[in-house]
Amino acid sequence: MGQSRVVPLSGRDRRRAMIDRAVGRMVSGSGLLVLLTLMLIFVYLLYAVLPLFKPAAISLHAQFPVNHSVSTLSMGMDSRGEKLWRIDAQGNGAFIRLRPEGGQAAGTLLATQVLSAPPTSLGQASELQALGLSNGSLILVRPDFSGGAHWHFPLGDQPQPLDEKGRPLRHIAVAEPQAQQFKLAASTDDGRVLLGNFTETERKIMPLPESPTRIDQLLLSPDGHRLYLLSATQVYIYQLDDGPKLRGIVELDQQGPLHLTLLAGGKSLLVQSPQGRLSQWFDVPHTREPQDKPPHLTRIREFSSAMGLLGVEDHRRVFATVTPAGELTLFSSIQSSPLLQENVAEGISHAAFSPWGNALLLENGANWSYYRVDNAYPDITWRSLWQKVWYENYPEPAYVWQSTSAEDNYQPKFSLIPIIFGTLKAAGYAMLFAVPLALAGAIYTAYFMSAGLRRVIKPAIEVMGALPTVVIGLIAGIWLAPVIEQYLAGILLLPFLLALAILLCGWGSAKLSERIKWCLPAGWDVVVLLPVILVTGWLTLMLGPHLAQWTLGLPLNEWLGDNYDQRNALVVGIAMGFALIPIIFSLAEDALFSVPPSLTQGSLALGATPWQTVVSVVLPSAFAGIFSALMIGFGRAVGETMIVLMATGNTPIIDGSVFQGLRALAANIAIEMPEAVVGSGHYRVLFLTALVLFMFTFAVNTLAEAIRLRLRERYQTERDA
Repeated sequence: MGQSRVVPLSGRDRRRAMIDRAVGRMVSGSGLLVLLTLMLIFVYLLYAVLPLFKPAAISLHAQFPVNHSVSTLSMGMDSRGEKLWRIDAQGNGAFIRLRPEGGQAAGTLLATQVLSAPPTSLGQASELQALGLSNGSLILVRPDFSGGAHWHFPLGDQPQPLDEKGRPLRHIAVAEPQAQQFKLAASTDDGRVLLGNFTETERKIMPLPESPTRIDQLLLSPDGHRLYLLSATQVYIYQLDDGPKLRGIVELDQQGPLHLTLLAGGKSLLVQSPQGRLSQWFDVPHTREPQDKPPHLTRIREFSSAMGLLGVEDHRRVFATVTPAGELTLFSSIQSSPLLQENVAEGISHAAFSPWGNALLLENGANWSYYRVDNAYPDITWRSLWQKVWYENYPEPAYVWQSTSAEDNYQPKFSLIPIIFGTLKAAGYAMLFAVPLALAGAIYTAYFMSAGLRRVIKPAIEVMGALPTVVIGLIAGIWLAPVIEQYLAGILLLPFLLALAILLCGWGSAKLSERIKWCLPAGWDVVVLLPVILVTGWLTLMLGPHLAQWTLGLPLNEWLGDNYDQRNALVVGIAMGFALIPIIFSLAEDALFSVPPSLTQGSLALGATPWQTVVSVVLPSAFAGIFSALMIGFGRAVGETMIVLMATGNTPIIDGSVFQGLRALAANIAIEMPEAVVGSGHYRVLFLTALVLFMFTFAVNTLAEAIRLRLRERYQTERDA
């Protein structure tokens, strides 16, 4: 057996081998770099999103003894958590250091001042305190930390008369709807309720009509429009907009004595019973006729393990309860289950959050305890992101995306369902428009069209893919949307009439071909069909509005009324479908044209018609490539930004109607990211939407590639057999 001889490579072959190895390494390295980039993007998105789901935590930062003998009426702290303010039962106000600084230890008394005579009642609106006195007058005071720590009297440091009879004020409520405008409600010891509207230059006082004889508590909404009066187990609701008017009486389904607390914004009412039952109530609008009927105060949810002292935040709908045994429970108003449960000191008599909710101050008979609270995103949970939540003033639980509002004390709503639905809705309608046209065009171009015409048509359609999507979106939003609105009836009839016209042309051409010989060469039939399509489209658009006027009595878009939005899913479907057609057409046509001619020729030789050959031979052989084209087109539709941004109303609603707008994930990020505050919940939720979009497209593309490879292997095996 002879030995094989190794032939040395020539210089040219060695260079070629070196170039092949270098190119192979470059391609492999580039692929690894792409994968690494994708992993880095995923890690960065995850890094930005994870703080949203960090559990709430509380830690003791400082504790110092209580050095006073008079009980506390009200207390709080500055926004930086450096100073404590306190008002006691004798009407004295004091400032106390919370953190050691400048040689002064925590608990050091900074300043003290007599604010008023011993108050008989106290009303609060954030840091504003209203002290009711025994002679029917009151004093408004708030702590001021600008330039140190001192007390500010908005209406002067002298008592302001409220009751002309000079009776003691037993209950008092205050609101500051505008700067230097104060609304007051107070009850006297003889059962009268007085309303006051005080400014620096004007005082208006009037009695409250239809008030009950028993008064247990008064609360004013922050805007001063509503007054809640608790009488035993009933809440009297007064509307104060155009003079006081009793709006309704609501029976609370809890045993008394009850205590009412308003959450931030003044729209939610917490009702607490001595048995530890705590429930949330707010106004629910009527959805049935008559819709001008005032909203009804409704119990929305109950909170578990909610016993003891209750404290609420000023700016967020977050509150805490502390039991006599020292069990602290932290809640958010959007869910019944607690955010945090922790043991603190026993016998807590007063609790106060810092203005921004990042600290909590507790007082018992012996000590003040200063806690740091880590609860950055209480309104963002898995439930609020993916499930229905009953928000304030909504008639029922719903999926809602509302990241901003004109109100200062709005409740953020970050449900991802509406924008995910909008993404799939836009992609679905675009694919519904693009797939039939692109695949039909690819089949005709690859199999039926003449070679000369194919060399012109295929590059022309592929050049359409280079048109910037921002231009398509601009044309769709400015020109196409009004045109569709004007010719809506004709556009809806157009697909059916075009299909009918094409079928009739096919039938007619088959009949005529038996009698006469076409002058056009094979593959040029489309030249005859184009005029028919154009004429049919023009007649349909022209006659459609007249048909709607004749049948409905008015244009179709007006007949639909509120169910029609000018920038809707139909506009998006047509505009985005126009952008998808070149991609799907090009890839599908390449897959169809790559089918070996021997397969089609063999099918025709066995007696199959051209259409039988296309359906039974060509399409199955090219199915893997066609499927890849469809998946790439769907991925492009899901990630499209500018067309969806400019051609829809960007309304985050769940409505499958083709006549309603939508908001997609990519468009939502483009709209709101420039205005989102870095590190805020809104900012991180936008990163979460980007992560959802990234994972969705990655999963779809991975699944599509796996299916494509399996189909290619299957049809390759069948082809070889």
